[in-house]
Amino acid sequence: MTVRYKQEITVWNKAPGTPNHVYITDGKTLIGVVPTYGPQKGIETRFSKPYRQWSPSRRKFKELSPKEIKNLLSNQ
Repeated sequence: MTVRYKQEITVWNKAPGTPNHVYITDGKTLIGVVPTYGPQKGIETRFSKPYRQWSPSRRKFKELSPKEIKNLLSNQ
């Protein structure tokens, strides 16, 4: 299992103000999320059942480095 943390960098023209989060994936399966705003900001949440229907199409992502992941999760 190769776990990857992907920061969404999509520019939402039709819905300005839509927040982008960090998604935790294993291939095309979504296994968790780290919100970048709100009361859960910076808190990693892993799902008990992976979301296999999740689609990254029409979105843009930047894969985070181990150092960036550490910084993101230490801001709790």
